[in-house]
Amino acid sequence: MSQAGIEKAAVLLLALGEEATAAVFRFLSPLEVSRLGSAMRELDVVPRERVRAILRDYAAEAAEQTGFAADTGRFLDETLKRALSPERAQAMLQRMGASGVKALEKLAWREPPEIAGLLETQAPQLIAVVVSQLPRDVAAAVLELLPGTTRANALQSLAHSDAPSPDMLAELDDWLASLEPAVPAQGEAAVASLLGQMSEGSAAAALSQLDQNDAELAARLRVRNLAFEDLARLPEASRKTFLRNVGARTLLHALKGSDGQVLDALAAVMSPTAAQRMRVDLDTLGAVPVTAIQAAQDEAGAILRRLAAEGAILYPEEEAAA
Repeated sequence: MSQAGIEKAAVLLLALGEEATAAVFRFLSPLEVSRLGSAMRELDVVPRERVRAILRDYAAEAAEQTGFAADTGRFLDETLKRALSPERAQAMLQRMGASGVKALEKLAWREPPEIAGLLETQAPQLIAVVVSQLPRDVAAAVLELLPGTTRANALQSLAHSDAPSPDMLAELDDWLASLEPAVPAQGEAAVASLLGQMSEGSAAAALSQLDQNDAELAARLRVRNLAFEDLARLPEASRKTFLRNVGARTLLHALKGSDGQVLDALAAVMSPTAAQRMRVDLDTLGAVPVTAIQAAQDEAGAILRRLAAEGAILYPEEEAAA
């Protein structure tokens, strides 16, 4: 539909009212609803003469189509193409779980540029499966926005593919799940997240105050927020316990991306020979990918939290109280 046609349709729907417009929207594709909705938002005051002219145009066009002299066979074929998905698409939807189908329906309501941006780094087979489930106008708009090579590969895959394999369906489910927004943290998890975003001094003060009202809650929140960098402020005995429970490779990779405070804190509870060997190993380690460093620090943090939950390590506040 041309832009002029979209604007005329928008005026007509505004004239028909909310209930009629809602009924019409149920028969349109997501892209058509999006374009009409944008046009309706941009319309401010429509002169009465223009509304009358548009209504006369629609009335005249409707009068020409009310008879049955049209090519009914072609009409039926085109209608069925619009109303029914291909058998291959139906078979795939039946094999997908309800959550996957619902996620595809949500995806279809996103703007084509956004969908294209999400798909352009994916494998052609995955793009083909997703495109085959989108409304035709949305799929066409998305394909137009993809890079030329990606578009060609996706179309080739779509043309030669049959029903997706179980592995492809699993990959599709994983990709669709990655599009879902994370569920907001609740309860203690939400509080721990907020404390983690506060300055160290403010978080410590809040936890100290909480100690007076609910010491057990404060202890659980400290456990949730423990990270590798917190080793620098843990008591000597707790640092020794950590060293006995962490692997050498994990420790070196984690230290590679940390500041000198953690290294010094750990070296302080080791024998001079062991501390010197650790520093030499760290110097000769060479470059380590950022992803490997992050993974090692995450693993070290998980070890810290497990030990804290088991009561094997103490915080400075807990050690002072003991």
